[in-house]
Amino acid sequence: MLVLLLAASASPAVAQGGRAELNGTVLDQGKAVLPGVTVTVTHEGTGQSRQAVTGGEGRFVIPTLMPGTYTIKAELQGFETTIRTGLVMGVGQELTVSLTLNLSGVREEVTVTAQTPVIETTASNIGTNITSSEIDNSPSANRSQFSLMQTIPGLVPTLQVGSFEGGQFSANGQATTNNLFLVDGQYDNDSRLGGSQGTQARVTLDAMAEYQVQTHQYGAEYGGSTGVVVNAVTRSGTNRVSGRLFEYFQSNKLQATDYFLKQAGEENPESGSNVVGGSIGGPILKNKLFYFGNFEYDRAHEAANLNFPAIAAPLAVSYSTTTNFTGPNSFMRFDHQVNGNNSLSFRWTRERILTVNDSIENDLAILDAARHENDSGDQVISFSWASVLNNRTTNEVKVGHVRENLLQGPRALFGDTDSTSAFFDHSWKFIGFHGLEPFDVGPQNSHPDYLAGNRNTYAQNIIRDITVDDSLTWLKSGWGGEHTVKAGVSFSRDAAEPAGTAANFIGNFTFPTDRPFNAVDPTTYPFRFQLAMGQFDFNVIDHRLGSYVSDKWTVNNRLTLNLGLRYDWQGATPADKNAFGPRLGFAYNVAGDGKTLVRGGIGKVFQYTQTPILITLAQRQVIAPTLAYDTAQVTSPATTGTFPVKAGDPNATACLNPAAASKSGVAVISSACKAFLVGLRSQVLAGGFVNSVTAGPIIDSPDRQMQHTWAFSFGVKREIAKDMAVSIDYVGNRGRDLTAVIDINEGPMNPATGRVTRLGMSGFNPNNVLNLPAAALNATFVQFNQEQTRPEFNTDFNSLEVELEKRFSTRWSGRVSYTGHRPAAGLRPVRARQPPCVRHEHERAAVEGSRRRNGLPPLLGLPDQRDDRRGHQRRRHEQRPSTEGPRRLDVADSVCG
Repeated sequence: MLVLLLAASASPAVAQGGRAELNGTVLDQGKAVLPGVTVTVTHEGTGQSRQAVTGGEGRFVIPTLMPGTYTIKAELQGFETTIRTGLVMGVGQELTVSLTLNLSGVREEVTVTAQTPVIETTASNIGTNITSSEIDNSPSANRSQFSLMQTIPGLVPTLQVGSFEGGQFSANGQATTNNLFLVDGQYDNDSRLGGSQGTQARVTLDAMAEYQVQTHQYGAEYGGSTGVVVNAVTRSGTNRVSGRLFEYFQSNKLQATDYFLKQAGEENPESGSNVVGGSIGGPILKNKLFYFGNFEYDRAHEAANLNFPAIAAPLAVSYSTTTNFTGPNSFMRFDHQVNGNNSLSFRWTRERILTVNDSIENDLAILDAARHENDSGDQVISFSWASVLNNRTTNEVKVGHVRENLLQGPRALFGDTDSTSAFFDHSWKFIGFHGLEPFDVGPQNSHPDYLAGNRNTYAQNIIRDITVDDSLTWLKSGWGGEHTVKAGVSFSRDAAEPAGTAANFIGNFTFPTDRPFNAVDPTTYPFRFQLAMGQFDFNVIDHRLGSYVSDKWTVNNRLTLNLGLRYDWQGATPADKNAFGPRLGFAYNVAGDGKTLVRGGIGKVFQYTQTPILITLAQRQVIAPTLAYDTAQVTSPATTGTFPVKAGDPNATACLNPAAASKSGVAVISSACKAFLVGLRSQVLAGGFVNSVTAGPIIDSPDRQMQHTWAFSFGVKREIAKDMAVSIDYVGNRGRDLTAVIDINEGPMNPATGRVTRLGMSGFNPNNVLNLPAAALNATFVQFNQEQTRPEFNTDFNSLEVELEKRFSTRWSGRVSYTGHRPAAGLRPVRARQPPCVRHEHERAAVEGSRRRNGLPPLLGLPDQRDDRRGHQRRRHEQRPSTEGPRRLDVADSVCG
């Protein structure tokens, strides 16, 4: 096991991710333990079975079981065979059962219906299982597979506009991006957004069997994420062929007509949603080979009614249209029981989401200025091989591949199409800049009350993640009790190839009036022109390694200790190569009857650096890979840097004298302006500009560490009636080594101006301690930013969590939960005058979230990450029309001054 610790884990969870464990004791009629009893468990749906033999203390453990309903058989010569049927094993559960064997008599075997324990008497973690009956029978208006997480203590949903489901969840004061989603034990997070929006490729309601949500004190097999761990299991085929078909339809026929349409004598554009789908599963070879498939097709139209002032005609005329969403989702799973000791499983999920006229109403855009998004293929492919090496040792190998293609831009970046549905692979194929000159696409025309021209936002995110996991479980009797030892190693390569975003990439003219552009009317000319140029796409590759070893030590039938040690390593974290995280938990079965459990523990959990941080570091280098030309810049290095406008520069005038486009009223870049921009772009791509614009560069700190959380809890869970239990837990988190972007060029406040002063190169980089390029040493910077680990960002969280749960029986189930927390010490400002100065969106969200969770007033708004109100998440870049320069280069200047 010491050797195992040298290997690694990238997917932040391995081991029994999609499995369950059964343990217990076999007794005779006089309550004496019985060694040597053969215990066989058989999956009632597939016929697959596993065996164990009780040790000297009469105990048995059968790990790595697939969730489902099982029959238990206990056999020993001289005793009647005992059979218990209908034992339900949930994902991630560690169920304890007690079996009694009677001496042989007239009967040869005794069969009873099993009563699944309400309390897991050997588990110290805090979590809740959402069963298949809850998923099937509970209402979910948006068909969100994780909507029932709202009822779990310790989870706080972040509401979406117009929707409660399909949003984000914060667990015990952690950022939503720190959540971890596993499907069938396989890593399934979105690399760009972390765990904030659920799984990368959505598992539909009809493909989801059940899931477990662990909010605190999870074992050493889980790491790399400090938020909630969601452990989901998909449906699989059984020996019985079964399936379902469905359709859901919603229309706006019963809604009132829009006021302005009514005045014009028109009707609402047709809008609504339609979801159709079906699933089927069954055997290919009985007890050997099984299949399950599911398909769901979501199609929706959202009405958009836009009204423009009369003077905008004929360019912008009030109209009605629809924003169209289509999202086919496919799922396939195959399971093969090779023999009694080996089983194979393969799973494939794919979802394609196409959005036409995306946010056109919010953008106040004419049809030509609409933006489009093609999430052309979220896919997750996974393979697992589980093997029983001997009576006390099992092993499982998992290989996974996560893919995302998120493509966004104006119509010009998409090829010819004959379909508006994502069902067809040839619909809205993204061509990007292949064969296109950005300066010729045609800029956005921003008027006070509408947009014309081409939408000037761009995104291309190609995610390719690979994970490999191996986990071993070994059972050992003696050594002061029964031991279930687990050890695991894994590796992942998380890659954005490329990650690209840009605002103003084709240019943006800002007009003072709503009147359309007229080349012969100077009063219709723009007063500002902006254009970002250079490199938009960046390849960012991160490697993550780790390993763990744990021991569930059953000291006796009352006390269980859960001990573990995990090691995490990340190539993208400069200074933290000693990330050892110990875990210690206990579970005490007070009376030994499984009715009352006292549980608690403490653990150190590390959080991998999120991919967006690495992308931002690539985009905001000291030698600027991308810079913006802005005619509004003034030559004043003390305030704005030197790029690119200089006093008396005639090119500024040239770019404010546009040419007329083929479409009447639209302005395009003139030939004189284009010639100037082409030369300027060549200098940028050749590394000819220092990033001394207002936002400035962001560099990494060689001392930046991997953030971690010390998590501790103590609580009691009590069975108060049949199938009903109540729990109360105290939960505490101490977040340490958190990171954010600091402006290291910020000096003392100037009382006369009310603004901060600037330290200059000699102040923040004496003797070039930052090892900056020579070209930057004589440059004048406004902001110079660095990603840092600082104690001022530490967070404290304390809460009381209460849950009353009624498991499904007698035709009903229910859950009531309460979470309350007392504000602890909040963020301490870096300087006494102001709070920490954070620069990019993910860090803004982290700081804002920590302030909110600690009862402090807000600093900033959270990032806009919307859902589409039907269950599938729209992962996109939300970039509003800009009149303040390229916002992707500076999203927090209003906070930092």
